[in-house]
Amino acid sequence: MKKKIEKAKPSQKILTTAFECLSTKGYANVSMRDIANEAGVALSHLTYYYKNKEGLFTEVINMMMHQYLHEIEDSLKSAASTKEKIASLVRYFKELIRDKPNLLRLFIDFTAQALWLPSFGEQVDSLFNNLAEIIDKNILADTKICKGLQEYSSKSIARLILGALYGVSIQIMLGSDKESTFESLNLAESLLN
Repeated sequence: MKKKIEKAKPSQKILTTAFECLSTKGYANVSMRDIANEAGVALSHLTYYYKNKEGLFTEVINMMMHQYLHEIEDSLKSAASTKEKIASLVRYFKELIRDKPNLLRLFIDFTAQALWLPSFGEQVDSLFNNLAEIIDKNILADTKICKGLQEYSSKSIARLILGALYGVSIQIMLGSDKESTFESLNLAESLLN
């Protein structure tokens, strides 16, 4: 990965380095100087491309959003039946927790920052809307999963599913007994089927 970063365009190298720094240290623990040092560029070089911390981190959020949306959509498209799609979505969250915890931490971190920074808020809200739309389009459309919930829109149900999986994922990340709390994700899967 380091060699790829070194060969990248300066702006992409900075962005990738910022993503790595943020996903391992968190928003509050990373400065523009830290990123410049890690990327091997002068601080002025970094501000030339991204103006300020908020501008750089806005681009990191865009990069993270693209990754999440692409991975989840691919995961859902690879499954044939509704049951397989639900299992695939739950499996995605499990794999995120086990294999890419830094990406999930970054998502959680940016969600918290979005409460205070309007530009982050718009982006994270857009990410949640897009994820709910993917769930709606790929799982809820033309299924009986909404049986007994006809008074609610499929978009609202998609938001509930996303919120449950995201919320349980946060609890698993915070918990000391991760394996037993994974049971909650399994419960979400069985309730949806």
